[in-house]
Amino acid sequence: MKVPEYLTKPLISTKGWSLAQLIKKSPNFRSVDRVRFDDPMLMQTIRMHEDSGAPLIIEGFHEHDSWPADLFTLDWLSEHGKPGASARNVRTWADFDLPLSELIHKLRATPVYANENETERLYGKDAECPHEWATWLSTSSVLPSDLLPHGTNDYLKYLSIIISDQSDVQTLMCYLGVGDTFTPFHKDLCASSGQNLMCYTENGGSSFWFMTESSAAPAMAEFFQKMNEELDFETHVVTLKELGQSRLKIYIAEQTLGDLVLVPPRSCHQVINNGGITMKTSWSRMTLKGLSISLYHELPVYHRVCRPETYKVKLNIYRALHRQTQMLRELQEQRIRYLPSKQYLL
Repeated sequence: MKVPEYLTKPLISTKGWSLAQLIKKSPNFRSVDRVRFDDPMLMQTIRMHEDSGAPLIIEGFHEHDSWPADLFTLDWLSEHGKPGASARNVRTWADFDLPLSELIHKLRATPVYANENETERLYGKDAECPHEWATWLSTSSVLPSDLLPHGTNDYLKYLSIIISDQSDVQTLMCYLGVGDTFTPFHKDLCASSGQNLMCYTENGGSSFWFMTESSAAPAMAEFFQKMNEELDFETHVVTLKELGQSRLKIYIAEQTLGDLVLVPPRSCHQVINNGGITMKTSWSRMTLKGLSISLYHELPVYHRVCRPETYKVKLNIYRALHRQTQMLRELQEQRIRYLPSKQYLL
């Protein structure tokens, strides 16, 4: 009998992992920089990492006075969230829908470490974020406004103006995982900037991140092709040995409760959950720099691998130019209306 293809791939398990031990496994491994949410140099640190294309973690949000501990729980999500959920069986890579309550029950019954004989290990992915969570993000003033969905420098807000089906540009998602579930190596869509907030954990749950800096994307894509894999197909879970063999800078972090992971545009990354249940919310932003990178670097890749671009990059650029031109014209008209009255007073 032919062995199913998914069972021939190496089983990834976090059993025995610690961040310190992982960093020591290869000279090209290093830890992700961290900064506290209340650090006086927070914004300067964010800007520095955005300019360098390196990942960053802002930690300690769960210690903020306005952290909604009663909102960020599985029980609240089960009672107030949408009743349906989408899950992936990471042992077969099959995606399917099931009731949210059933998914939570299965996750709580799943051993925290995978074994070779199991046939099911579920990861709840790409679920729509509850409205109450989105409201808290946008109104609580806990997270920096520059990092929020449709915030001050998120150009996706211009695209949403004309999209009647908001799901086309919906980036705010919720993820439920248990140990040894994963997201394979990939880049965020269209050179967008990723934000991932750990909202809730059970039984010491955490997530290990393996990330490159932005500039390493072409080299990582070439390394994948040498392994007869395609990075933009998002079908390969990279082993620690392979990451070491890449000889690229690999940034590693263990995300715990209250950690906000900032993923630079084109950063190639992989997430493997560890221990008990983790619940995260994530969203994407499109900066002006990200639009430029996407237009000249990511869209040609998408065309080669026949992948939809999702964020409608060229339309986004057009709508941003159109709207900002309108705003400039309105400001000029206001100035013209103001000047004659000022001259009359003189």
